[in-house]
Amino acid sequence: MVNVIVFVPSPDQLKYVEGLVHDMQTDEVHIDVVHRFGNPEILDHLDSYDVVLARGITYRMVCAQYPDKHVTHLAFDGTDILEALLQCREKFHPKKIGLCLKRDALKPILPGLCEFAQADIRLYEVVDEQSAYDAVDTCQRDGMDAVVSGGTVSDICRKRGIPCTYINIQPATLERAMEEVLNAARTINTERTKTNIIRMILDSNDDAVLAVDEAGRILEANGRAYQLYRLAFLQNWQGSPVREVNPQLTFIGSREVPCRDGEETIINLGGQKYYVKYKLISGEASGIGTLITTSSASKILQEERQLRKSLVRKSSSVKYTFRDIIAVNAEMRKKVDIAKKFSQAQSNVLITGETGTGKELFAHSIHSASGRMNQPFVAINCATLPETLLESELFGYEPGSFSGASREGKVGLFELAHQGTIFLDEIGEIPVALQAKLLRVLQEKEIRRIGSTTVIPVDVRVIAATNVNIQEQIAQGRFRSDLLYRLNALEIYIPPLRERPDDVIPLMEGQFRLIASAMGKRVPQLSAEAQDILRRYAWPGNVRELRNICERLVVLNDAADVTAETLNELHVFFGGAAQPAAPAGPAVPAAPAYQDTPLVLPATKKKKDLARELGVSRTTLWRMTKRQEAAGRSGQDGQK
Repeated sequence: MVNVIVFVPSPDQLKYVEGLVHDMQTDEVHIDVVHRFGNPEILDHLDSYDVVLARGITYRMVCAQYPDKHVTHLAFDGTDILEALLQCREKFHPKKIGLCLKRDALKPILPGLCEFAQADIRLYEVVDEQSAYDAVDTCQRDGMDAVVSGGTVSDICRKRGIPCTYINIQPATLERAMEEVLNAARTINTERTKTNIIRMILDSNDDAVLAVDEAGRILEANGRAYQLYRLAFLQNWQGSPVREVNPQLTFIGSREVPCRDGEETIINLGGQKYYVKYKLISGEASGIGTLITTSSASKILQEERQLRKSLVRKSSSVKYTFRDIIAVNAEMRKKVDIAKKFSQAQSNVLITGETGTGKELFAHSIHSASGRMNQPFVAINCATLPETLLESELFGYEPGSFSGASREGKVGLFELAHQGTIFLDEIGEIPVALQAKLLRVLQEKEIRRIGSTTVIPVDVRVIAATNVNIQEQIAQGRFRSDLLYRLNALEIYIPPLRERPDDVIPLMEGQFRLIASAMGKRVPQLSAEAQDILRRYAWPGNVRELRNICERLVVLNDAADVTAETLNELHVFFGGAAQPAAPAGPAVPAAPAYQDTPLVLPATKKKKDLARELGVSRTTLWRMTKRQEAAGRSGQDGQK
């Protein structure tokens, strides 16, 4: 259960927020709603809450008092301030207005606010409760006719009888903030669940397992590691550097004792030899770390001897699963879903797409999710070998069957893949003469080695891939149509990266983590402008090119951020390679529905310039000024 507390800025909004909470609350998230004023002592009792939503002074007080807690800021925008100024103008008709807020963000737009409100507006800094009282005192001394402010100042003004307009937050803003809080709570709940699962997995391992973060600090340890490394005698072992546990240990990314993913070593513990393996662990939001597995060396040697006895033939293993496919794009997610369905069938699969789109990744994933997952997965690139060698690789040969043949003969890949999967990459490049033999294998489910008269039954699923147009190959007589029909019982097309630009940034961030960790360098961060350039680039080399670019950026860039200037130095992303995109612009706040009485703005500034200063659209400004003029006329009539 994740506990959330929401500090509602105004008592008038309590019921509205409570209604939102009633609809949002689940069995996994509990939400309490309170109003700050009248019970300030509650700030000292937030230890049981995981997420806090607050505004203004309350937000800053919670952040200062609970620096490790997830605190979301309920901030008002330019439209909220304009609305409060209009209300103040309509109600009090002030010539001088004290605007009591945090001043930094408002200084640049103060002239625009004065012109909009048709009043002399002065800013008074409010960052905490004491500064709120000081601001009100100064407003009174300066002769302000009215005050526009947040909750704390408004409460003080109300008690002193000072005309004051409270800056309300729009319901849409409240709803967005509540949704953000709910998402944060869900994330916390998910991370807790992951932590519990990881702990269960670690404890189920017979070996000693330590999980450390990117700085080499211990995150978790299973029971065997707790015993082997005597963690009971190390105070506060969680968060301690792993080299304090044992100086013979290191971690991936260490500058003192460099270590790479998959590295293995032998250490001595208590007079016995132990086998240590380092494995990279990474996540989209959880950073990078190392899984350190320690096994008894004598146990490893015994298992290796048993394994050698059981292996009578060579086989390749699958390297990827569907978890390795990064797909944010909706169309790409559909492709993944299709591939998952294909994995449950026994039919052959043809994967098409441009070079570098990840066809091999899909082939591995389909096999790893299929009923053949525990059987061999063998792969060959048909474009890399001449016809004679390709035939011997696929079907094997008998001893002495041709000049240069091994005396022992050779087992072909189809035999090695028996009961498993064979991946034929670049199938469109296979010679026509060999296509007939491959077709026979697919039809008869048997192979004949070169130089042999004996047929060998094989049970193999074929996954083929190509980046060429097979139909054009057939029309040119370079590919057999009957072979295509055997291969594409199930077909899937992988779209190029230029058609799924929303996948670019997640792919790059994943590659940055892997490459930077392996090189012991800082993980680069992409600026917003750089992200826009990368999304617009056509990526002719697709994901393969993307990884090369990531490697160059990690190697060449020592700064914390990758900017547009950094990309420009690569001389890759310019010169017409970008895809057209709509020009980006600032978010436009929703315009409230006001009266339709026209008003001519003060001639000192154009509408578009004034709107830009205030951070709102020209439409919003126009509608508000109509209402302002109507209020002004009403005030004048009243004075008459």
